[in-house]
Amino acid sequence: MVANKIMVVEDEGIIAMDIRSQLEGFGYHVVATAFSGEQAIALASEHRPQLVMMDIVLKGNMDGISAAQKISELHIPVIFLTAYSDPATLKRAKTTGAYGYLIKPFRPDELHAAIEVAIYKHQLEQKLKESEQWFAKTLHCITDAVIATDAEGRIRFMNPVAETATGWRLEQAKGKIVSELMTLLTELDRAVIENPVSRALRSLAVSGLDCATLLINKSGVELPVDNGAAPILDEDGTLLGAVLVFRDITARRHIESLLRESEERFHSAFDLAAIGMALVSIQNRFLLVNSSLVTIFGYSEGELLTASLQMLTHEGDNDTVLGHYLRQLLSDELPSFQIEVECHHKTVGKMVWTLLSASLVRNVAGEPQYFIIQVQDITDRKHAEQRLSYLANHDALTGLLNRSQFHDRFTHTLSTILRHDAKLALMFLDLDRFKLINDTLGHRIGDLLLQAVSVRLKSSVRAGDILARLGGDEFIVLLNDINHIDDAARIAQKTIDLLMQPFTLEGNDVVITASVGISVYPDDGDNSQILLTNADTAMYLAKEHGKNNYQFYTQEMTERSRERMTIERGLRHALTHNGFRLHFLPQINLANGEANSVEAVVRWQHPEWGLVYPDRFISVAEDTGLIVPIGKWVLRAACLQAKRWQDNDGPFTLVAVNVSARQFHESDLFQMVNAVLSETGLKPASLELEITESAVMQDPERTLEVLQQLNKLGVRLSIDDFGTGYSSLTYLRRFPVHSVKIDRSFVKDIPHDEGSKTLVRAIIGLAHELNLSVTAEGVETEEQSAFLKAHQCDILQGHLFSQAVTAEQLNTGFNAAAVKASLFRNRE
Repeated sequence: MVANKIMVVEDEGIIAMDIRSQLEGFGYHVVATAFSGEQAIALASEHRPQLVMMDIVLKGNMDGISAAQKISELHIPVIFLTAYSDPATLKRAKTTGAYGYLIKPFRPDELHAAIEVAIYKHQLEQKLKESEQWFAKTLHCITDAVIATDAEGRIRFMNPVAETATGWRLEQAKGKIVSELMTLLTELDRAVIENPVSRALRSLAVSGLDCATLLINKSGVELPVDNGAAPILDEDGTLLGAVLVFRDITARRHIESLLRESEERFHSAFDLAAIGMALVSIQNRFLLVNSSLVTIFGYSEGELLTASLQMLTHEGDNDTVLGHYLRQLLSDELPSFQIEVECHHKTVGKMVWTLLSASLVRNVAGEPQYFIIQVQDITDRKHAEQRLSYLANHDALTGLLNRSQFHDRFTHTLSTILRHDAKLALMFLDLDRFKLINDTLGHRIGDLLLQAVSVRLKSSVRAGDILARLGGDEFIVLLNDINHIDDAARIAQKTIDLLMQPFTLEGNDVVITASVGISVYPDDGDNSQILLTNADTAMYLAKEHGKNNYQFYTQEMTERSRERMTIERGLRHALTHNGFRLHFLPQINLANGEANSVEAVVRWQHPEWGLVYPDRFISVAEDTGLIVPIGKWVLRAACLQAKRWQDNDGPFTLVAVNVSARQFHESDLFQMVNAVLSETGLKPASLELEITESAVMQDPERTLEVLQQLNKLGVRLSIDDFGTGYSSLTYLRRFPVHSVKIDRSFVKDIPHDEGSKTLVRAIIGLAHELNLSVTAEGVETEEQSAFLKAHQCDILQGHLFSQAVTAEQLNTGFNAAAVKASLFRNRE
């Protein structure tokens, strides 16, 4: 055990030694002996003894009392040893806070007792001081305001927070009644409230505030507070005082206000949101729903709050997918998700497409609390997407598959059929003379006809077949599982027969026929493109065979198709590289035997094929539309040549030019003719336009308008191939035409065929009755010439007089005089 350290202060050396000896005999450790006050202070600072034995009367300027005062500042206890006990000395000694006062002489046991008491007392005081310091520091550190009072309610302690709140410093408030420093008012009516300290002291029980309270501090500032007071009792229940704890709740009020505003905003946003919102428990039960969710699903709020999320989702895949995503939220695999879900509406059978978003709310411990669900009604959008998808894959007019979707289905079917030893057939169907119906009855009737045809085709195909509209008046049927080619032929004929039955459309009885081309897999191709191309080729053969029939594809068709493509490329090249030539066929006026007019006919000077006649390329030009630029070239070249003849006093004063049906129905025919005449300088009266009978009758009213424009311009007009079409005599009488041309098919069998002779006589008679001139083409024999002259045909042309030759050959090789002499010789 370590001995207590004591320092002795005594100016008498012998006495100091005696005291030291006694102290060491008691077991104390004497660390130093001082003989003056100054020395005592210095040694005490150096050795820090636990007790100083101080003589009052010392040598030097400082006595023991003065020295003790300095040493007490070092928190070292002092016991005075003195022979003086007068009141003045005692009073001075008392002010130092000495721990003992021994009058010399004293007994050893008195000395020992005084020392033990002084050391123990000092130790207790140190512990108490440390405890008080710890408690004071604790009260200084807490964020609540603390005020301690005595039993009368007088303030003994205030921590810094209380000082700040009340505006009073502890030094100012100490000893004052707490209610004098703190005025408390009710926040509602501002009535004065009794301080809880007073109630706690009176009731000896904890007392608090039971309403919103304001503290008025020293500066008059009002602070919202909540507080409570408790009495301080010792172990035997004696009242020692009270402690008041309160806090300024301004910040808390602000936070609460912000929380209320935030909650109000949340509820406002939640309740008024345009999309459906819900809080859903971990067990998928609805906890809270807004009005938009009620509107989306048709259930009342009460019905939803007693239901689960799964009640709305469609059984099967949707429910499984939604449950999967919710489990991923719970396992922290996803922070949130958004999926499209088809849900049940309250109305039985009604489904609602929704865009559902979900996230999970967890507490501070990370435990799942509830899901936040957002639901947007996307039914209209989904229907629009489905409609767009349908339109992307179907023909808008008929509802049949379109070309793109047909190719996809066809390719898929081919990939499937490759695994089986089976055949399939492709029927390419084109409506005959549909353009005529469209032009005469209007596009509305045309559309109705296409829709009606689609309905009949749907009824004729088998369940496993695929039907599509490729565009215009073209349809395609894929026949699956064909055992024999005869099966395809039977279905094609059934389809043709079905379409021949009249359609009644808005009071119009419409009859339509169809031409069908058939290709067979794998005989005619091993992919969809080849089979479709070959069926198309076969369809054109059906057209050439008089329409309203079906034809199977053959290899010869491919060669012909390739030739057509070669012709098309060649025609395009000829247009840009001056590949066409103009030949002329003289026309003989039977009245005087003169050849005053010619018909211009086109030839194609091919680099490999040589001179190509129209019968080889005109049909391709018609089908591709190239006939329009070719026809314009022919018109311009013919007018230029006619102008040269006129300028050089040539024999020919009129040139006849053929106008194709497609060219005639171009909207700018009149403008084009007028422009060519202006460019070439040819007089309109020197130009005759020959228009086929079928072309003028496609749209009679439009024809009448164009013919009147051309007639007004001064151009002569002639109906070509007269007798091969179905001209209405009413329209023929109204049309401002000048002549008709008898088709060569009627002339070639004269004089041996009585039917041809009868037709020719009738045409000539009819034309003359209408004051029209008559031209016969294809005259090749003297007998034909004689017959036509005998029945007063006006103009003849044909190889009997001259073949079609170039202008140069016509100028040098045509013997007009010989032709005239021959005609009049035969007349004689």
